Amino acid sequence: MSPKIRIVADKHAISVWISWVLLVALSVMIGSMVLQWSKGQATKTVEDITEKGEILTLCQETGVAINSYCQNTQTLNINVTNNNNRKVDSLLVRGFDIYGNPDGGSRNISLEPEKTKAVVIVKQGVLKRAEVMPVIISGKKSVVCQSRKVALEDIGFC
Repeated sequence: MSPKIRIVADKHAISVWISWVLLVALSVMIGSMVLQWSKGQATKTVEDITEKGEILTLCQETGVAINSYCQNTQTLNINVTNNNNRKVDSLLVRGFDIYGNPDGGSRNISLEPEKTKAVVIVKQGVLKRAEVMPVIISGKKSVVCQSRKVALEDIGFC
C-alpha cells in the first residue's frame, strides 16, 4: 500500500471517530435534558397531589347543616349549623333560578363548631334550588369544600 493511500484512509478513520463522538455527545445532551424535564414534571405532580390531599383532609374536618331555608324577592334566608370540628370562614352559595340559570353569592361569616347562625344572601329572581358550600382559610388560601356541599331543593317563600 502506498503512503498516499494510507494517509487518506487514516483521515477517513479520524472523521468517522469524530462523528461518533459528536453523536454520543448529542445523545447524552438530549438524554440529560429529557431527564431534567421529567424530574421537574414528577416534582410538580407530587406537589399537586400533596396539596390536594391536604385540601381533602381539611374538608373532611368541616361541614354545615341547613336547618331551615326560605326566600323572598331579594334575599335567600338560611339557618346554618357548623356540624364538624373546624371553623367555617365563609359560605359559597350557588343558586339556580327556575330556568336553570346560575346566580352565585357568598357570605363571609365566622361559624365556630357546633354553632348556628342565620345567614342572608342577596339574590336576584326566584330560586328553584341552591347549593351551599363551606369555605375555610388554610394559610393564605381559601378552600371551597365542594365535597361538603348541601343542596337546597324547592325553596319556598318566607
